[in-house]
Amino acid sequence: MVTLIREVRLIKLEQTPEINNYKYWNAQLFDDGNVHAEWGRVGAANPQSGDWDGGEDYLSKKVKEKNKKGYVEQKTVGVASSGTTVKVDSNLREIAKKDLLKDTSNSVLSGLIDRLVKANIHKITATTNITFNNVSGLFTTPLGIVTPDGISEARDILADIHPLVKARHFNNTLNDYVNKYVLIVPQNLGMKRFDASTVFPDESAVQKQSDILDSLEASYQAMTSAPKKTTTTPTEQGVFKVDLDVETGNEASRLEKWFESSKKSQHGYNAVRVRNVFRVKIHRMDSVFERNTLPIKEVFHGTSQANCLSILKSGLKTSPPSTASIAGKMFGNGIYGAINSTKSLGYTFNRWGQGGVGDAGWLYICDFAMGKIYETRDSCSPQRGYDSVWAKAGRSLANDELIVYRNAQVTIKYLLECK
Repeated sequence: MVTLIREVRLIKLEQTPEINNYKYWNAQLFDDGNVHAEWGRVGAANPQSGDWDGGEDYLSKKVKEKNKKGYVEQKTVGVASSGTTVKVDSNLREIAKKDLLKDTSNSVLSGLIDRLVKANIHKITATTNITFNNVSGLFTTPLGIVTPDGISEARDILADIHPLVKARHFNNTLNDYVNKYVLIVPQNLGMKRFDASTVFPDESAVQKQSDILDSLEASYQAMTSAPKKTTTTPTEQGVFKVDLDVETGNEASRLEKWFESSKKSQHGYNAVRVRNVFRVKIHRMDSVFERNTLPIKEVFHGTSQANCLSILKSGLKTSPPSTASIAGKMFGNGIYGAINSTKSLGYTFNRWGQGGVGDAGWLYICDFAMGKIYETRDSCSPQRGYDSVWAKAGRSLANDELIVYRNAQVTIKYLLECK
């Protein structure tokens, strides 16, 4: 049986009045000296392939030839969505249920997990050329899975792309940024010539790519983090290190009353009610939460149904500066909460968010360790010497917003399903 000993993945983009190239060349070297290569237009069906003898010498020679022609290394792993991807223990739904569903007879929790997994997959695949492999449980671009380094670099490029798209400056500078981006995050752009206006016609396209990177990053982490086989307690194992259960009784009643009493009629969500309350403990967040950074403030945090699963996996985190720039956050690169339920419902129902609408609205109930608070009635950046910002409704703000700037200042306690 032959063994794979080296893999090379290259990509090239060249567009001139005479040339329209957006293609890849992937090669594998086996221990019997065989070199298998596949090449073609990115995203096109029926790629070409071939096999040659010659071993390492032949492969190295071909790589040098490709580099001279403008090919660069791909920032992907695995193979195209039609093939076998990186080995994982099970798919996304199975992993989520194994880690989150402690009582298999609990139909409410089982149904919740199914819906969140389905929404997470649909978010990426419905409006993009990113695909989901049901066997491996992995999201892939046409050329495989983007690496974490690639995702980080793509975020920085999006931060450069955004102001140019916003200003409608579809010039050579923007085209250069877009060309760099599609080399990192391969796109199925068809056989025709394309430019910046094709890939990023408006700001919503930039935000969509940012959302895709967020979901791909969380999915990559989930799928490549094999559950540990230990004799420790169940909460210390798995990809989703989370305790999740249905909350009832006095605490559920308290949260429902707060949800109702904090509504603002101008938001237009008076008819929305809490349908289920889920108790949540994300161990990664809870173990580092700054309980002594007083005062602690309980807040709502709205999110789309498609993002709920990613938050359960990774917790709430301050966005990379490039993502904050794209999202246009008024108070800088922090984690945002609200004291009015209807303000947060606006994010889950896509009033001022970008995540799309699911079959329900979703509000996380969080504790914010506020510490030294800077109060303002206008937009501002993080203030030196302060731990948080409390933006008060009034002069230029319609709603209170609370912002903290360290991941350890937040822990999640509950998830409200609202309809």
